[in-house]
Amino acid sequence: MKKKKKSSLRGKVWITFGWLFLAAAVGLTIYNFYESYRSGKASAEVYQKLVREIDEKDPDEKVEEEFLGDREMPTIEIDGYRYIGYLDVPDLKLHLPVMEEWDYDRLKIAPCRYSGTVYLDNMVIAGHNYRRHFSPLRSMPNGTKIIFTDVEGYVYHYEIAEVEILKPSQEEYLTTKTDSWDLTLFTCTIGGRTRHTMRCLRTDKEEY
Repeated sequence: MKKKKKSSLRGKVWITFGWLFLAAAVGLTIYNFYESYRSGKASAEVYQKLVREIDEKDPDEKVEEEFLGDREMPTIEIDGYRYIGYLDVPDLKLHLPVMEEWDYDRLKIAPCRYSGTVYLDNMVIAGHNYRRHFSPLRSMPNGTKIIFTDVEGYVYHYEIAEVEILKPSQEEYLTTKTDSWDLTLFTCTIGGRTRHTMRCLRTDKEEY
């Protein structure tokens, strides 16, 4: 009789733990969905403001293309943050502003420049794995078009050439420029154990 009671009690304990784990999983899913929605809405609002400001800039203020090479990227301040331009991915109808520098709080609003510049073809951009940020890029095929527009209105065209899975410890490999990429976009998987890394080649170099 005592064994039956212990077995019954043990079963109830495991059932309770099971429900707790299920509730935690549901709560985490709801939280992630909310964060994705909130970030998508925030970045969309910034994108519209950024596009409007770039369109209204005086063309005479633009630096000549031949002098773009080794200078720092210009920025526009919106809502207390500085942005270097925006990304468009036509196949996904994805439009995202890009912040000048990165940290985890900034990533919750918009993708951020991680290193490099667009002018030297060595820019690396980090994005959160939200549904309306970089998460969809992980499954896009090679040849997917990526467009970056800087705050002076210069437009740069790319195509995804390769998708790599990197570890956080491969920092140097992530940012070291090679002939196989001109722009890198990356996002962490859930838990941050690996990074989905989209290497992109520029398709309009002959125009500059």
